[in-house]
Parts: sequence; C-alpha cells; structure tokens
Amino acid sequence: MLKPNTQYETHMKTSNLKTSFYVKTDFPQIFTGSLSKLEKTVEAEYMDMLRNSCHREKITKAKLFMKAKYSSNTQLRKKAADYSTESCQLLEQLPGQGRSEAEKQFRDFYQDWE
Repeated sequence: MLKPNTQYETHMKTSNLKTSFYVKTDFPQIFTGSLSKLEKTVEAEYMDMLRNSCHREKITKAKLFMKAKYSSNTQLRKKAADYSTESCQLLEQLPGQGRSEAEKQFRDFYQDWE
C-alpha cells in the first residue's frame, strides 16, 4: 500500500527511489517472496499514480488556458499559468523519467501563453 491504513501501518521505503509504502506489522515474519520484486512493483505503482495525476493536471491546466483564451479573461489566464502540476514535477525528478518530446512541446505551448 502506498498510503497507511489500519491494516497496513508499518512504514518501509524502496531502496532505489526511496518510495514510501506500508505493510502489515508481521510482514518480516510472513513475507517469503523477493523484496526487490516487491519494491519494483511498488515503484511502478507509484509512477503510474504520478503519471495519471500529471495527465489530469495537464488537462485541467489546458482547459483553463482555453477558457481564458476564448473569454479574454486575464484573471483566468493567470490562474491557468499558476495552476500547479505538482505530480508532473515529481515525475520529472525521478531517475530515468525525463520529459518526452510531446511533454516538451506541451510545456513550450503553454509557456507562450504566460
């Protein structure tokens, strides 16, 4: 689990990306699988979550820019420019997750609006 709950409350971190995840209290006694495979799965789930969140943030930001463009609303344009894409920023900071060409074009497009 990436977030704690009443069943998964023991905090652990992956050795590669230092991604936090939570396991049952008796995890060390009952887990017989490969810890490295488990950590890779946790990291893949975390990156998928960030990608999905980043995609939603980009769509929201694009909609705000379009509304601002067609309404000539400078306050809405500022809101769009200031809209946080925190998940995208976190994703960019992960090793091997540099921006693709499409992401660069997306960013360049919106920087022209600011």
